[in-house]
Amino acid sequence: MAGIASRERKVGAYRGCSRDDGSPNARPPTFGKQSRRLLNDALEAHRPEFTAYQRVGLNLTAVAPDSDPEPDVAVIGSSERGDIRYSDRFFLAAEIVSMSDKETIRDKRDIYKRHPDCRCVLIMQQGRFDVMVDVLTDAGWTERRLTQPDDELTLEDFGLRCTLADLYRGTALQPRAKR
Repeated sequence: MAGIASRERKVGAYRGCSRDDGSPNARPPTFGKQSRRLLNDALEAHRPEFTAYQRVGLNLTAVAPDSDPEPDVAVIGSSERGDIRYSDRFFLAAEIVSMSDKETIRDKRDIYKRHPDCRCVLIMQQGRFDVMVDVLTDAGWTERRLTQPDDELTLEDFGLRCTLADLYRGTALQPRAKR
């Protein structure tokens, strides 16, 4: 009986529930995978020197000595080989957040933007269609908020063009079509 309860808690965790109390997890597994897949598909065609990874630690000593975050998705150089767990250089950082992460994420977003190699920061809300897009241009950082399923996310530096519906596919907000 205990084995069944334990198995049900693990299954619940993959359905977006925590193992113990049934509350939502901060990072549903499919959202991070979908973001990484979309980025890697675009990068393969347009910027093969970059690769998107999930949960890579970032060395931010130059801009924030006490910070070494692990964004949900990060784009780093493809020349880094092996089991990538930590990187000194990154070009995009994406965080999947809930409302309770609001203050922490604001600080992380500001730190990411101070890193000399960072060109884009994405803050994606897990419970609603809402993506904050910060992109570094020749004129400085620009900010754009996308909130509708048909809003288009365009990241020219990374070759990505998709709708929020594409980005959220496989989540409770945009379930996959049944076959």
